[in-house]
Amino acid sequence: MRKLPNLNQLRVFEAASRHQSFKEAANELCVTQAAVSHQIKALEEHLGVQLFRRLTREVRLTPVGAELAPTITQALDQLETATTDMASRKMSGSLRISAAPFYTNRLVLPRLSRFHDLYPDLKVQLMFEDRLVDFQSDDLEAGLRYGDGNWPGLTALHLHGDRIGPVCAPSYVDGAPFPLPPDQIAKLTLGYIQGRETDWHDWFLAAGLEEVPQLMSVEYKNRARMLDLALSGNGVALADARLTQTDEAQGQLLRLHPMTIPSPRGMYLVFPETPHPDPRILAFAEWLKSEILGDEKTQ
Repeated sequence: MRKLPNLNQLRVFEAASRHQSFKEAANELCVTQAAVSHQIKALEEHLGVQLFRRLTREVRLTPVGAELAPTITQALDQLETATTDMASRKMSGSLRISAAPFYTNRLVLPRLSRFHDLYPDLKVQLMFEDRLVDFQSDDLEAGLRYGDGNWPGLTALHLHGDRIGPVCAPSYVDGAPFPLPPDQIAKLTLGYIQGRETDWHDWFLAAGLEEVPQLMSVEYKNRARMLDLALSGNGVALADARLTQTDEAQGQLLRLHPMTIPSPRGMYLVFPETPHPDPRILAFAEWLKSEILGDEKTQ
């Protein structure tokens, strides 16, 4: 039989040692300050040592208490991890994920039924959002976000990067030879995403253009707006091949040149930083990553 102190007394001691305050520990545990004092006194009597020095307006750990505190904290952390993981293994309930309509309609929704086949008790609700959501105020578990993966306070799971190349409506270059030479593409109206004005320059160098001339380029806030330029027949978009493959197959877009280059941006599944990530979020991220990268391997 284990010779353990009262676990509630240990929990109270751990909270008081972290806060260096019986009052703050009481607030955390939703009990009275007197109850905290009583539990710690009982623990001290059980151990036969003094854990706190009681001063006029504050308490301080004794050397023995300071030695014991980190061990108790680590033990309680391990208990919390074990019980949290066990309780959350069941893949059920509802998972609310924000996502931009442009990306979601092209790459997520056509595949989502396969995720539900794997986890029939878990319902993914995709909430269409063009803005960056605030997880502190919005009722969301995660978000699909495009960028460089650097968002303070969030864990960002990388799903896939971009490989970008020039596309436009067939009417915009009617009668031109294909692939269109880079120097001819450089004379067209070129769309780029806000903050990525160097993408076209990088593409032209990779395509073999030794000197990039002055470009007639137009900045767009996001990929959806940039692609509208191409679909409307008013210019060329430097777009990720995954997002345009359906439009190309249907003849709405034409790939002007086979050269594609990697972009420093990509898609991430993000959620607030936590020592205990929701396994449902991790499962969704792994599934979507394998779906998209797996499709590429079979093409």
